[in-house]
Amino acid sequence: MARYTINIADIETALLSLGGDAKAKQIQDKVLAMFCNGVFPENYQDQKSFRQTIQRKIEDYCPQAKGYDSSKKEGKFLRVGHGQYRMAAGYFQTESLAIEEVPEAEDYVEGATKKIFVNYYERNPQARKKCIEHYGIKCVACGFDFELAYGEAGRGFIHVHHVVPLSEVRTSYVVNPIEDLRPVCANCHAVIHRTLPALTLAELQGMLGSSVPSSE
Repeated sequence: MARYTINIADIETALLSLGGDAKAKQIQDKVLAMFCNGVFPENYQDQKSFRQTIQRKIEDYCPQAKGYDSSKKEGKFLRVGHGQYRMAAGYFQTESLAIEEVPEAEDYVEGATKKIFVNYYERNPQARKKCIEHYGIKCVACGFDFELAYGEAGRGFIHVHHVVPLSEVRTSYVVNPIEDLRPVCANCHAVIHRTLPALTLAELQGMLGSSVPSSE
């Protein structure tokens, strides 16, 4: 293939298409498929060199990296495991998980794309709260309760999963917090997005042998 220069915008697009959480190797393969026709560019020595360049660029925008300076670069990614990264949009924004009563007739807009340096998918915190108010704070797939496991440190903590990933919607849409969102634990959320397309909650529950209804 002709020359290609790895860049942050393409890395972020690739990671979003993987559900926002993936290994460096998965990100490499997605960048190759989306921007290089599946062929390693001639200006990179080999597969290892290509992946290391991707990982190095991710680390440049990763708050956990040694020498990271938030005054110079936005925290775009989080390192969540060995060679595994997650989108960090809103990382520096404190999010309240308190349950609030929201009128039934209110609409919640999800997925609006904001232009900063690259595109990221906007999430509506009010829709999250309404989802948790309806389903509770336990994982709907496995029943895990962070507060029960970790005490005060886990109080109010849970991921909220989009039944249709925002990376697949790719546009702004009116989200129904009851029909479109589900509270899930971090482990279940990660497993859901390890495949393309992402697993459904019913498929995940089948793997777990869970009796918790998914409401899908």
